[in-house]
Amino acid sequence: MSDPAVRSARALVGAALLCALVAGPGCIGGRVIYPVMPTGEELLVFEAAGPDEPWIDAEDVASMQVAGPYRVVPGDLLAFELPPEADIDSAKSEATVGVLAIKSRVKEDGTVLLPMVGAQHVAGKTTTEIEADLAAAYADESKTRLEEQPNVVVTVSEFRTVNVAVVGAVNQPGPVELRSDHMTVVGALAAAGGIKSERGVKEIRILGKDEAGQPSTRTLGMHLAEIPLADVALRGGETLVVEPAPERAFSVIGLVKKSGVFQYPLPRRYNLMQALATAGGVDETAAPRYATIYRSAVDGTVVGATFKIDGTSLTDGPTVLIKDGDVIAVEHTQGSWLRQFFSQVFGFRASVNVSGTSAPTL
Repeated sequence: MSDPAVRSARALVGAALLCALVAGPGCIGGRVIYPVMPTGEELLVFEAAGPDEPWIDAEDVASMQVAGPYRVVPGDLLAFELPPEADIDSAKSEATVGVLAIKSRVKEDGTVLLPMVGAQHVAGKTTTEIEADLAAAYADESKTRLEEQPNVVVTVSEFRTVNVAVVGAVNQPGPVELRSDHMTVVGALAAAGGIKSERGVKEIRILGKDEAGQPSTRTLGMHLAEIPLADVALRGGETLVVEPAPERAFSVIGLVKKSGVFQYPLPRRYNLMQALATAGGVDETAAPRYATIYRSAVDGTVVGATFKIDGTSLTDGPTVLIKDGDVIAVEHTQGSWLRQFFSQVFGFRASVNVSGTSAPTL
C-alpha cells in the first residue's frame, strides 16, 4: 500500500477512535454506560428486592408428611386365612388344606365377624396389626380350643371407594373415584391427571365439612408449585380447588438478539446467563460484557445492580438468579460501542480492552 493510502487509512481509524472516545455515543446514536460493580451492601439490598421466591425453609420441610402403611377403613373387604379349626360353618367358607379362607367386609363400626372369636375391631389398623391381634385371639384358651398361637394372614381384597371433585389447574378436572388407599390430596391429584406442569399451582383449597357437619375450608401450600407440603386425608364428598400460580415473567432489552417479555413459569429458576440465552443471546458484534438487572423493592423504589456476563466470580452472571418481574438491560459500554462500530463500518470484529488494574474490561 502506498504511503498516501496508509496515511489515509490511519486518518480514518484515528477519526473513528476520536469519535468514539471524545464525541462519545453520538456517532451512532446509542446510549453508553460506565459499569460500576455493586458493593456488598448494595448487593444485599438488590437481592432482598423483588417478590419472594417459592423455596421451602426448614419449617416447611418439617411439616411435610409421608404416607405410612395402609390402615383399614369401614367398607373394605378383607380376606382372611385362618386356622382350619375355625371352620365352624363350612358352607360359608372356602376350605383348603390346613387353611380356612374367608372374606368379610368391615362394618361401619369398624368390626368384622369371624368364626370362633366373634366380632373383632379392625378399622384404623394395618393388616400386620390385625394378624397379630387375631393370632392372639385364636390362642386365647378362654375363647377357643387351640393349643398354640396359629398363623393368620390378612389382605385387603377390595378397597372402599369415595367420590371427590377436583377443579382448577389439573389435566383432567371433574369428579374422580378414589380407593380407600388413595383417599388423600395427592391421590386425588393423581386421579385428575396431575397438575398442569406449564403453569404450576399456588395453593390447594379443600372444601368440605368438618366432623360436626359444618362447611369447612383447608388450604395447603405447595412445594415449588408441584407437590403439596402435606398430604391430607379425605373422607369423600370434598371439592379440591387447585389454584394456578400467578403468571411470572422477566424482560430483556438492549444488545440481545430478541428483546421482549419472556414467560417464567414455576418451578423454573434462571440465572442471568440463562435469561440472556432465552433472549437469543447477546449481540455478537458488540459483544457486551455487562448487564444490569432492575427490580422493585418493598417500598416501590427500583433498585439495580450491574454484573459481568463474561466472568466466573461469585458476583458474575452465572450465579445471579432472576426473579419474577426483573428487567435485564444489556447496554453499550465504550468497549461494546467500539466493537459494534468497527463491525458496522469496517466489516470486522475488534477486541477492545483497557489494560491496567484500575479499569475494567469494556
